[in-house]
Amino acid sequence: MPRQKGFCKILKDILKSRVSETEAQMLVEAGFEIKNPTKSAVIMAALYKKAAAGDLSAIKELRMILGEQEEALNTAVVIVDNIRSDHP
Repeated sequence: MPRQKGFCKILKDILKSRVSETEAQMLVEAGFEIKNPTKSAVIMAALYKKAAAGDLSAIKELRMILGEQEEALNTAVVIVDNIRSDHP
């Protein structure tokens, strides 16, 4: 378990790190103007582009990240059966 925690910290540090000028320019060319972009922003922009193109797995992932999936799971449909069997 300690090894996994170490990997998680490393990954978080990588995602928080600033992108290169080339990556920042690619974001601008793709239409994303992000001040002080991080590697996480690059990944989110790529995920957004896939979702916008109709990739269902990317759409689901974005919804999950935004917490909408949890809200959808907590929303239930209640069906009320008010038809009685003693009606002719």
